[in-house]
Amino acid sequence: MFRIRRVYDDITPANQDAIAQIQDILRSQFPLLTKKDINKLPEQLRNPMKYRFRSILFVAEGVKGRINGFALLFHEPALKFCYLDYISAAKRKTGGGIGGALYERIREEALYLNTTGLFFECLPDDPGLSRDPVIRKQNASRLRFYERYGARPIANTAYETP
Repeated sequence: MFRIRRVYDDITPANQDAIAQIQDILRSQFPLLTKKDINKLPEQLRNPMKYRFRSILFVAEGVKGRINGFALLFHEPALKFCYLDYISAAKRKTGGGIGGALYERIREEALYLNTTGLFFECLPDDPGLSRDPVIRKQNASRLRFYERYGARPIANTAYETP
């Protein structure tokens, strides 16, 4: 059982604890992220002007404040779009509906904000573009997740090339 709540800042002890747990999830689920990228999360919430986006953080919170997953959404009000930066369940919590509930919540938020679209990046599952079989398997799983919600990849963008 979990609830989804929004974390507005890092002022309260509950939000500080949630952000620390999210940073642990980022470290474990996205091992290629730099320490700098992980540590900037509190400032992204406090200082949208620096990062050119309004940051909206949702957490799937279980019993005793345990964070089971999170989604970090960026909103650009002038251009009227949202960008999903990260969505992830905690280790050993994947496959239990947490990611789906978070994704549905951010889609609702994007509609509420009257945006023209919700955008995100997802690496390819094409062996020619993703040579590492472990990473390719993870990419294929992510693509299947989004496709269950009607999202489709934009092909031939050359985004995935160095």
